[in-house]
Amino acid sequence: MRGARALVLGLVYAAAAVGAAPKAPTPAPTPTAPAAGVESPGQALIEQDESAMAGRSYSYDPAGRRDPFRSLLVRPGKGQPGQRPPGIPGIAIDDVVLQGIWRTRAGYVAQIRGTDNKSHLLRAGDQLFDGEVLRIGPNEVVFRQNLNDPQSVKPFRDLTKQLNATIRP
Repeated sequence: MRGARALVLGLVYAAAAVGAAPKAPTPAPTPTAPAAGVESPGQALIEQDESAMAGRSYSYDPAGRRDPFRSLLVRPGKGQPGQRPPGIPGIAIDDVVLQGIWRTRAGYVAQIRGTDNKSHLLRAGDQLFDGEVLRIGPNEVVFRQNLNDPQSVKPFRDLTKQLNATIRP
């Protein structure tokens, strides 16, 4: 049985060696040109599109609309991430400590202490890091805080901070 197997393998190797002779390269198939006056439908569409787009390019005019390719979940950053602008625009509403409210001819003015441990004066309409001042009353300040929660029904919430009046005997 071993002899027969060796003989078969020898014949296979011999046949492979004979068939391993280098062959002449076959020429690449040449595209056949369609008959005169007959053009494929695909080629006609390609030529039509190319002629229509020759010399024109597409431009998008947003006209005040937001960019549809920017994420709604990412806040546009100013500067490096984690840094806030100095002064009132860098103070978050949760970090505000209300120190006093004054009545002036122009309306009420609130004195706050920010995270930088400095006093600042707020008026209605002032912008903070995550919201704005809606109104200032004799004993309270109402803020509108912007929320970054896509599942929220409203994109904001109104917060009221009361002035803690201490009574001295």
